[in-house]
Amino acid sequence: MKAEGLAELEFDSDIDKIRIKRKTDEADFAPRQVQKAEKEAEIVEADSIKSPLSGTFYAASKHGMTPYVSVGDTVDEGTTLCIVEAMKVMNEIKADAKYKIIKILATNAKPVSSGEALFLVKIL
Repeated sequence: MKAEGLAELEFDSDIDKIRIKRKTDEADFAPRQVQKAEKEAEIVEADSIKSPLSGTFYAASKHGMTPYVSVGDTVDEGTTLCIVEAMKVMNEIKADAKYKIIKILATNAKPVSSGEALFLVKIL
């Protein structure tokens, strides 16, 4: 519980109710709360890169290959971010500015819609 920053855990069902509470020190929570707040602030400042068309999202050029981008990567304008396959045509989605990848929202090999956010990014 300490590793996850939890002070209390409760489980309630029709039959049983279990509550686990540990003795805490405020210092236990400070680092985790600061990290969470920093991540939330970064996401609030994020922009999104949206799919220009409907199709299937691919994070890499081939199955089993390294993805074009990962969370934390910094990419330059013109860098390929992913592929959206539509009607057997592989459409490369490229960065239109310099970005830091904050979150990948699309799932590999799953459908995406036109206008759907694929990535959360921070413009650099």
